[in-house]
Amino acid sequence: MNLKGQNILSAKQFDKKSLLELFGKTVEMEKFLNKGRFLKSASGKILATLFFEPSTRTRFSFESAMLRLGGKVISNADMMKTSSSTKKESLCDTGKVVSQMADLIVMRSAEVDAVAKVSEKSDCPVINAGDGVDEHPTQALLDLYTVWKYRKSLDGMTFGMVGDLKNGRVPHSQAYLLRNFDVKFVLVSPAGLKMPREIVKELLDLGVEVKESEDLFLEIKKMDVVAMTRVQRERFESEEEYMKYDGSYVLDKNMMKRVKSDALILHPLPRVNEISVEVDSDPRAKYFEQVKNGVALRMALIDAVLKG
Repeated sequence: MNLKGQNILSAKQFDKKSLLELFGKTVEMEKFLNKGRFLKSASGKILATLFFEPSTRTRFSFESAMLRLGGKVISNADMMKTSSSTKKESLCDTGKVVSQMADLIVMRSAEVDAVAKVSEKSDCPVINAGDGVDEHPTQALLDLYTVWKYRKSLDGMTFGMVGDLKNGRVPHSQAYLLRNFDVKFVLVSPAGLKMPREIVKELLDLGVEVKESEDLFLEIKKMDVVAMTRVQRERFESEEEYMKYDGSYVLDKNMMKRVKSDALILHPLPRVNEISVEVDSDPRAKYFEQVKNGVALRMALIDAVLKG
């Protein structure tokens, strides 16, 4: 799969071959990153980061990745307040304008179709850094890269997703990527926060084994990967509605006793209370390592989009 000049809008764009190629490229980027080296592959190129929603890891990760590749960054971390959207500029015009100044756009929005709208008129590639409750493809890519590093394969495992699977865009993208592999799913969530039916149906139609449950205590011992996610507070209409689900599942030392000895614990972060800090020192916990892996993965992705 040649990614040169391509928009990266959905995890659905990737097949098994392209994923493994990207992971191989990420390994090489990680070697340079671990040596503290800066490359020149993006020299003379500019990345624009347009964030209509708050971000720590994703924005810094993309910007760090571009700088490590020898490129430059122009950034707006608060597009809702400090961009021409306050003057009612359309998203299509925003994309067209910014693409006259940059070689690549990375964008996040609370609106599901917003990134796609920007890509329609942009004269440079656009990467989706999270669009509402829909997808977060690059987070899912770095999550699976982390698993692949340790397991050497994504086939033959039981992948557990825990938490707000309705509003969490990361589980959606993880599911789309993992459908390319021989994987069983265990989806643990409150009844009101289940994985969207269309995603579950798509997996089942492909012959993928999917188990849905509300009981983490029972199901966690089956999981080779425990992918936790927070309840998405910002997606609820009221604090009262959010509080119905807050703290539904907590991974603490006692729960960790039920986790396989070689399992991996993932979380896209930020966490709230769904993983206790006492778990941080457990060698199975990989969520902070995911952040570093994310820089290398995004280096590989940027390089592939800009150069092929």
